[in-house]
Amino acid sequence: MRFQVSDELNLFADSVRTAIGDWHAPYEPELGSWQEDRDDDLSARLTAAGWAGLWAGDELLGAVVAGGIELGRAAAPASLDSHALAVPVRGGGLGLGPPSSEARPEITLDGSGTVRVDVSAIGQLEDVAAASCWRAWNAATLAYFAGLAGRTLELAVEHARAREQFGAPLAALAAVQSRLAEAAMAADAIELLAWAAASNEGGLQEPELRWSGGACCEVTAAAHQVHGAVGFALETGLHVYYRRARSMRAWAAAACAAAACAAAR
Repeated sequence: MRFQVSDELNLFADSVRTAIGDWHAPYEPELGSWQEDRDDDLSARLTAAGWAGLWAGDELLGAVVAGGIELGRAAAPASLDSHALAVPVRGGGLGLGPPSSEARPEITLDGSGTVRVDVSAIGQLEDVAAASCWRAWNAATLAYFAGLAGRTLELAVEHARAREQFGAPLAALAAVQSRLAEAAMAADAIELLAWAAASNEGGLQEPELRWSGGACCEVTAAAHQVHGAVGFALETGLHVYYRRARSMRAWAAAACAAAACAAAR
């Protein structure tokens, strides 16, 4: 499914795609240790393209989604969508980065340690600007999931068409077709939720975020199944999308939990 978006949003997506260029995520993970995956050069290029200036108001949520999808497709550092969470939340806060004395680190499943949560004094959002930032982060995270799932699905389809088994392409096998069809439905659903978030006037969409994180992980897992053993080779880069999906799902869950804690107080 192709989603119809305005020419302006397509142009902004092109700008983000151009800023990313030939950048790719590191293929060699350091499992079990804290890693800093921020990339200052990439961040500067995206800032020049206008990415860092999208968090001020709801009128730019469409651009947030358009850019977030491109970041997901590139498996860019998750920290690039954390600008929105640099907001005051009654003494507490949420952010991405290495552990600090003011934040409790949450070990992510890929060992990158990109999640930190401070719930010591978290409360209701202090102002309208902060609420807008939450909505922007919500849209950006859903879009990032959509980009991850969409690009992973493309890689799986390309492999299924090129790889022959039993005298025919993998794509000709009914079991592979079924697996890819289910992944395509999930990827489209995540993207639809992302675009829906661009027009949402509410706050944090916890059910959508939790579902999208799990669905994105399922899509990346399906891509691994279609690739078979070659999908686990570091050179393919497929594992990067799988690890990003798992990390972002953990990060989104942590943000939702902190938001629930804030609402309860």
